[in-house]
Order: sequence, then C-alpha cells, then structure tokens
Amino acid sequence: MGNNLLRRFAAVTAAALCLTAALSGCGDNSDTEEKSPASKAADKTDSTASEKEAAEVFKDEVYTENITGTADGYDYELWKDNGNTTMTVSAGGTFSCEWSDINNALFRRGKKFDCTKTYKELGNISIKYGVDYQPDGNSYMCVYGWTRDPLIEYYIVETWGSWRPPGAPFSLGTVTVDGAVYDIYKTTRYEQPSIDGTKTFDQYWSVRQTKPTADGTKIEGTISVSKHFDAWKKVGLELGKMYEVALNIEGYQSKGKATIYENELTIDGNYTEDTSIEVTKNEGGDAGGAPQAMTGGAGFFTSNFEEDECSWMPRGSATVKQTTDEASDGNGSLFVSGRSDNWNGCAIMLDGEVFKAGGTYHFKTDAMQKSGSDVTLKFTMQYTDAGGDHYDQVDQKSAPNGEWVTLEGDYTVPEGAVNAQLYVESPDSLTDFYIDCASGTGEGGEAVESSSGKEDESVYEFKDPVAIKNTADVSWIDKDRPMVAIAFDDGASATNKTDPAYRIIDTMADNGFHATFFYVGNWIKTEEQVKYAHDKGMEIANHTMTHPYLSKLSAQEIRDEYEKCREKLKGIIGEEPSAVMRLPYLDGGGDTTKTLNDVALISCAVDTKDWNKATKEDIVNTIVKAKENGSLNGAIVLCHENYAATADAMAEIVPALKAEGWQVVTVSELFAANGKELTGGKVYSKLS
Repeated sequence: MGNNLLRRFAAVTAAALCLTAALSGCGDNSDTEEKSPASKAADKTDSTASEKEAAEVFKDEVYTENITGTADGYDYELWKDNGNTTMTVSAGGTFSCEWSDINNALFRRGKKFDCTKTYKELGNISIKYGVDYQPDGNSYMCVYGWTRDPLIEYYIVETWGSWRPPGAPFSLGTVTVDGAVYDIYKTTRYEQPSIDGTKTFDQYWSVRQTKPTADGTKIEGTISVSKHFDAWKKVGLELGKMYEVALNIEGYQSKGKATIYENELTIDGNYTEDTSIEVTKNEGGDAGGAPQAMTGGAGFFTSNFEEDECSWMPRGSATVKQTTDEASDGNGSLFVSGRSDNWNGCAIMLDGEVFKAGGTYHFKTDAMQKSGSDVTLKFTMQYTDAGGDHYDQVDQKSAPNGEWVTLEGDYTVPEGAVNAQLYVESPDSLTDFYIDCASGTGEGGEAVESSSGKEDESVYEFKDPVAIKNTADVSWIDKDRPMVAIAFDDGASATNKTDPAYRIIDTMADNGFHATFFYVGNWIKTEEQVKYAHDKGMEIANHTMTHPYLSKLSAQEIRDEYEKCREKLKGIIGEEPSAVMRLPYLDGGGDTTKTLNDVALISCAVDTKDWNKATKEDIVNTIVKAKENGSLNGAIVLCHENYAATADAMAEIVPALKAEGWQVVTVSELFAANGKELTGGKVYSKLS
C-alpha cells in the first residue's frame, strides 16, 4: 500500500516537498511547538528513496514519548501533555495505540504539507479506514489536521467514547457525506498549544450525529475529506494552506486502545467539487460576513431553579440538572457536573432584542462548590461581532469550600455584539458546582422567571397510537408467581465497577433477575456501563436526551428528545433499545402522549424516593410495605441507579424477594409474561 500511496502523492507533492527547508514557519520542529510539531522528514525524503523504503519489509516501530517522523510513505505523530502512551507504527498507514492516566494525547498517521497549497490545489482527499476502537472514557476517532493563514485546527469525527464533541451550544448546520449525517461546528481555543506554539485559534468540526455501525469494536468506512471542507465553506468556515491531514485517535482524561488496521489516504491531484453535497444551515448559522443577532434567548430574567433548569444549558462536556441537594434560597439550584475543561460550565443565551448592544445591564448569580478547597468561580459574557468571538469577565471570586458566594456586576454590551451568552466557569478547577438565584436586569423591563418553556411549533403530524413490538424473552418467568419491575433512572452514571450502577446490575444478575435501566443520552458517562447492563440481560431503555419537562416542549422537540436518545443507545448496544421511555419528572403532559404514539410511556406505582435522600432502610421499607399491602405485585418501581443507598437497598431486598418466591423482571417482561400488550402514547405505572 505504501508504493501506491506514494505514486498518488508524487504528482502533487514532490515539487512542494523539496521547498520545505526554504519555508519559514512550516516544517519547523522548534521547541515552541507544543501540540503538533511539524515534521522535518519531508525535506530529507524524495519519492525515489521513499518508494525504495516502502518496497522493503517494514518492521514495527514502538514509541512512548512525543515524536514525529515518516515511515513507509506516511507521516506519524504521537503527542501528549502527560501520562502513559504507546504508539506502534506499522506498514503503510497502519498503527496501534494505547493510553492511560493522560490529560490529552493524540496518535495519528497521514501526510504533512508545506503550507503552500489549499486543499483544492492538492486535489480530492479521502481516507479509507478500518479501526478496532476501544476507548474507556472521553476519546474520539477522526480525521484531524491544521491549516495556516488562517491558523485552524480541524476535526471530522467519525466515532467517540463517552462524550460526543465538541460541546458547542449549537451547530452551524448539517451535511450528509458518505451516507452519514454530520453536524458542523465552530469553536475557539484561547491561548492553547498549537502548531505555532501557544496561540488563540478556531477549530472547525464535522461530527456524525450517530456512531457508525460496528462489528463488535471494529468499524470501517470512507471519509471524503474534501467534501467536508466544501461543506464548511458553505457556512462561512474558510480553511487556509494545508499543514496536515491524518487519521487520528485522541484521548482526553481517559484510557483506552485502538488498532488502525487500514488507513489508505488518497490525494488525487485533481480537485472537483461535488455539487450534490447540500448543507442545511441552522438559523443564524452562517459564520461568514456580519453575524446575525439571535432572538428567542432569555429577556430580563430571574432563575431560581425550583422546578427545572430555567433555560440554562451545559457548556462544553458539562451536564446541568436541577437539584434539591443544595440551595442558597428556596429549595432548588442548578448542579453543574462532568466538566472536562476549565471553560466548561453552564450558560444562558440572551435575547438580542432585550439585551441590546450599547445597553448596560446588571447580572448576578450565587455559586457554590464542594471540592474540599478554595476554587475560583468566574462569571463571563461571550458574544460575537465582525471580528469573531469575545469573552469578557463580569465578575470573579474565590469560593471557599461549601460556602455560597455571589458573582455580580454591571456589563455594557459592546456595539456590534450579537449572540450573547452569560456563563459560569471555574478557570482553575474541574470541580462540580452549583448556581442559584441568577438574574439579568436592566432599565425598561421587568425580570421574569426564566424557563425551558414550550415553543410555538410548526405543523406537526400526530399519528394514531400503535402496538409496541415486545420481543422480551419470558421463558424463565413463572406467570403464576408474584413479580415486580424495579426500574432505574438517570444513567449511565458509573465510571468504575464499584459505583452504585454496577452494583445494582450485578445484584440483579447474581440473583437471576433482570431490570430496566432508563438512560439519559447526555448523561451517559461511559458506554461500557450500558454495554455491561445489556450483556447481563438488563433492558436498555430511553429517558430522553436531556431530561427536560416534556410538557414545556413542542411536539417536534419531544420527538427529538426521544429519537436522539434512541439513536445513541442503538449506537452503543448495536440494536434497537426497547420502545419504552420513563417520563422525566414523571411529566407526561402537554403533547407528550400524542407525539410519542409509538412509545410506551412509563411512570411508577411505587416511588422509593431515593431521589429525595431516602436511606437504604427507607427504600427497603417502601418496597416491603408495598409487598405487604398487595400493591407490589405487577407494579413498576421507581429507583435511580446513581445512589449508594439504592445499591445497598437492592443488595438486601432483591435476595429477600427471591427467597419468598418473587421475581424481579423488566418492564417489557412484566407485560409479555402476563400476555398484556403495550401501546404507544399510553402511560403505564403497573401491569394493566
């Protein structure tokens, strides 16, 4: 394969490569280049020498520290900031890698250029790949590279580990390439490592909406790189002169391994635009020209988080959730967790028709963290103007452990600023934190409680309810003995085998029972837990993508919540998850039942109240009381997988039920074993 690749390169790159040594800035392997030092090998290797090398039997080369080089016709690079890494460079473009205890690490093979040609001048670029990909945590497999003039880092993400990048609040548009649908994003890195040292630069992204179908842990396919570049241009994302294109495995604060057994890079030297590629832009999604003001965000607001997230959304890899665990006033607050970078946190989009350029407004929030030490919490305003994205500090304070602090300040929105969002972050820590009593006020208006309110919907076609296809295996169940469906919400929460979720799964499996686990798409910390539950015979089911109050959403938003989670679960377990969905907050109001005509909606007959700080004894007593009063048989029980008290309670009550002749079954098994049909759009709390 090395000879074939070099022949493809020869016509378009041989002349350029010999110029490398004469160009300043490109191909310079200086000490200031922290992330992707340019290869010096290109100016030492002409096509004749490379073809002679490729013709020889290639011996694997193993590296454990940062390195760049060229072997068998492909450039390679291992880069990390710390941790344990191994990269084995094999014949052609193939390689394998393994990582653990890292902050950030990249392993890649492809081709580096001399920054004199655009992708169009190089020709059509594509990569045919075959990868055995086994991440444990945050990681992605992608096409990766850089351009100069402008300095751009780019990703075409084909699959990922526990988190789907890049964490941007909205995409610029979507495009279908090679039969898959990708979302297009633009993000900005501030004073971070780059091919030119520590710089501020933009990142361009195409990210598959769903993971490709896998054969176990193996995935294969083709990525038409130039078609993504064309799509980016249509939403205003302009690349510069090409520095690199490579197949890349990246890990972030995770561990894992991958074997790239096929990596065929083709650059044909004859660019032709594929006119069939169509980009669907999101409203305001053109990144070129003057930015367009966003409406529909929050006006003058207060956010007390008594019932929901009050229109605040996650930023980066973080998750946000209304909680009653802590509050500076009242009963609720917003809990921000899962942060993998300092800028991750929570944000609220502001309505440009209310928070107008040139106006001065007052912003305030209470914030608290429980890391065990003092941590800086920061209040920041982000906006866009003709010069790009900007980030202004509103306030910043040192927050003692366990104490609420108030972040507040006046802020004048600059002229020309649009798409303003207010957010809270911790610039020196990855700790979880809480916010409460947030507000944004100004003259000429009255602050109102922000909410994730239901939007006006376009025409949505409601359909008649349909029977749910129930393929549950009930051969092990005795329908004449009592049975109960104990089901667990809010996964996948575990990061190691000692966490409550794994303990609950093992308790069920060790007693020969099954349970239904309802997963929230955006809260899945590791796919391994979902796969583990599936392999143990548990029912994998839907708890929406973001856990909203469905009654406050439009019909299309409700459908999207279900479908996005369904697709995510399908991508993890390799088959359709069960068509049953636990209602977030047990809220089935609004258009929920009309919209989800093909989904059985699950409530509960017995609520253990583990979500409200119930102890192990409380949970056990709730189930025992229901057994004694006759309400447990045929009931659906509400539990949550992320509480130690729940895991402890299951370890006690499940063997006790078994000893008394009870059976713990999934929701689908409960109905199938009793010859009952589940119907879409109907809410179930027990066998009926």
